[in-house]
Order: sequence, then structure tokens, then C-alpha cells
Amino acid sequence: MGSYIASDRSVAAARASGAQRRSMNPTQPLEKAADAFLTEAERNMPACTDVWTAAAGLYGTEGEDGELAWQAEALCAQTDPEAFFPEKGGSTRDAKRVCGVCPVREECLQYAMDNDERFGIWGGLSERERRRLRKQAN
Repeated sequence: MGSYIASDRSVAAARASGAQRRSMNPTQPLEKAADAFLTEAERNMPACTDVWTAAAGLYGTEGEDGELAWQAEALCAQTDPEAFFPEKGGSTRDAKRVCGVCPVREECLQYAMDNDERFGIWGGLSERERRRLRKQAN
């Protein structure tokens, strides 16, 4: 069985090499690498920004900028999303209560009907209720 007790000489050598490493200022190369990385990232940023700006225009949430703009005012976005997608047989009462006072309930229901959303509570209606509404409309 070997000994796990370090000799005084090996501890002193480790301390000396540690002191030498600290005095060599290893952060200087790291700072240069970070500066180079950030400079490159800033050069590429406008291309990324253009893509995200275009997507925001298509699916905007500000004013009337996109088909999903109504979601910015949706109360469900400020609550637990799991309440709106309950397990089979789970309660829909809490989600429907939120929908009942939501200012964009009609837009939400219209979106669900237009996009054939088959899961969750949308516009205060469950999957089954939306299916029934769709059949009545046809």
C-alpha cells in the first residue's frame, strides 16, 4: 500500500511552480482571445440582426405588425402554460377562467380555428369544443 502523505520537498516544489505560474500573467492571452472573438462577433452581428428583424416583422408582437401580434396581450402568456395543455381527462377550468377575461380571446380562437390547432385550450375552447364549432360552421 502506498503512502498518500506528500513529502515536504514535493509540497515546496508545487508551491514554487504555482507562484511562478501566477507571476506569468496567464490572463493576457485570454483577454486577447476574448477581444478577437468579440470583434468577429460584432462584424457578424448585422447579418444576424437582419434575420431576426425580418422574423419580427412577419410574426411581430408590437402593434399591428404581424399575424401573431395579439399574443403580446394574451393573459395565458403570463400564466402557467401547462394549464392550457392539460393531460387527457385533466381539468380545463383554470385555463378557461383565464380565457374568459382575456382581451384577445376572439383573436386566439380565430387563430386556433384557422390553423387547425388540435391540442390545448385556445380562445376558451377545448379541442372537442373547437371540433364541434367547426362542424357547426360547415
